[in-house]
Amino acid sequence: WGAYSFYPTKNLGTMGDGGAVITDDPALAESARMLRNYGQSTRYHHPVLGLNSRLDEIHAAILGVRLGALAGQQTRRRAVAASYWRGIGSAIVRPLTAPADPDAHVHHLFVVRCARRDALQAHLQARGVQTLVHYPVPIHQQPPCVDLARDPRGLAATEEHATTCLSLPCHPHLTDAEVDRVIEAVDAFA
Repeated sequence: WGAYSFYPTKNLGTMGDGGAVITDDPALAESARMLRNYGQSTRYHHPVLGLNSRLDEIHAAILGVRLGALAGQQTRRRAVAASYWRGIGSAIVRPLTAPADPDAHVHHLFVVRCARRDALQAHLQARGVQTLVHYPVPIHQQPPCVDLARDPRGLAATEEHATTCLSLPCHPHLTDAEVDRVIEAVDAFA
C-alpha cells in the first residue's frame, strides 16, 4: 500500500487538504473506503467510526489539471537539484546524499545540513533567498508522543537533523539565474 498527499505545497497539490491511499489488498481498500466516508459500509450502516475524508469534485478537477503539468515540473525540479549538487561547494553546508537514481526522485524539498543552520538561514534571508526549516521538532518530542518514545536516550540522528536541516528553494518556476544566486549565497556563508 501507499499514501499520497495532495496538500497545496506538494508537487501534486490541490487547493486545501487531500490525499489518496493505494493498495492491491481488497480488505485494506474496503477499510479505507469506509473510514473516509464516515465509517459507512453501505448507505446508513456504520460498522466503524470514520470521517468525511472524500476528495470533492472541485479538488479532483484541480488535481486533474495539475497532473498534466506534473512530468515537466518534476523534470525541472530534478534539474534544480542537479545544479545544487554540482554547484554547492561549501565545506560547511552539505546537501543530503544524492539519490542513486536521480530520475527516481521528484525533489519535493532540497535539504542541506549545517551545524550553524540558523546563522545560514539569516545569511540567505539577507541575500533574498527564502528558506524553510521543515519539521524543526521531531515527532518523538511532540507532547502527545513523548510517552511513546521507545528509547529514553532519544533519537540522536533525528534530533541532530532537526537542528541542522534547512530547505533551499526547489520548485519548477526557479530560473537558472535564481538557482545560481542561491548557490552563490550558500557558498558565501562562512
